[in-house]
Amino acid sequence: MRLFKKPWSLADGFIFGGGLILIGFLLQFIFGPVDWKLIASPVNLILLAALLVLVTVAYVMRDKVGLFGWLGSSEAAVPAVSCALFLTIIMGLIAQIPECGWLGNMVSFWPFVLCYIWMTVVVGMIALGGIRHITRSWKAIPYVLIHLGFFVTLVCATLGNADKRDLEMTLHEGETVSTASNGDGTSYETGLSVRLDDFTMETYPNGMPKRFASDVVVKGKDGREITAVIEVNKPLKVDGWKMYQYGYDEEAGTESQVSILEIVKNPWLPLVYLGIFMMLAGALLMLVTGFKREEVK
Repeated sequence: MRLFKKPWSLADGFIFGGGLILIGFLLQFIFGPVDWKLIASPVNLILLAALLVLVTVAYVMRDKVGLFGWLGSSEAAVPAVSCALFLTIIMGLIAQIPECGWLGNMVSFWPFVLCYIWMTVVVGMIALGGIRHITRSWKAIPYVLIHLGFFVTLVCATLGNADKRDLEMTLHEGETVSTASNGDGTSYETGLSVRLDDFTMETYPNGMPKRFASDVVVKGKDGREITAVIEVNKPLKVDGWKMYQYGYDEEAGTESQVSILEIVKNPWLPLVYLGIFMMLAGALLMLVTGFKREEVK
């Protein structure tokens, strides 16, 4: 079978990408959009372990299985990045709203997800190839940092999406609230106790809002109380949550005694930042050392 023969060509890569997109359309038609809530922790941790095993096994078997050997080559990297970039450009050109159908929610669009999984596997394979060459030359370190950082960023941004919480918390002056809800009205316990002491609002002479802010007291998991003022572009960070000033009772205006906060939590975000830092460090080292890709071939 051609699957087990090598080498696969660049043209094979684009054919593979086209087939992956067609499979994605089929899955979209049968199952609907990807439901990220189904892979929330601990499922995403299991998928992470499975991905790492898959990439490692594929790398070890690269000389025996043509498909695996191809996955770690530029003949796979170019079409994988091209397909992912093509779909990303579409996402940028089409408003990401339900009215735009399948293409209005690209992060849950099966062809988009499958192409990014493919690109992630390719990047992981290339990173493993670079790691093997570090023992021969330290100059391979920048190459590894860039690809490994890209791999970490892709994986953590994707799997972490399932654990991300973007909620709204409605506060009334003098009341303490510990729950918040998402767009469909589902309520979540936040682990925080938030009391609104005062909501203030300043306006321009024409009545347009100039500044609005919430004086709050927040009690975290450790029981410690934090007194703070939350206003637009000045969020408060507590126990991994970022609390933003989002809205108020617009009918009451300056007399509003209601404040609406947007609270966001993404436990995988530090790992995404780590991946980005690794890429930047690798790029800087590459400039300093004058690294050439041929050194890891």
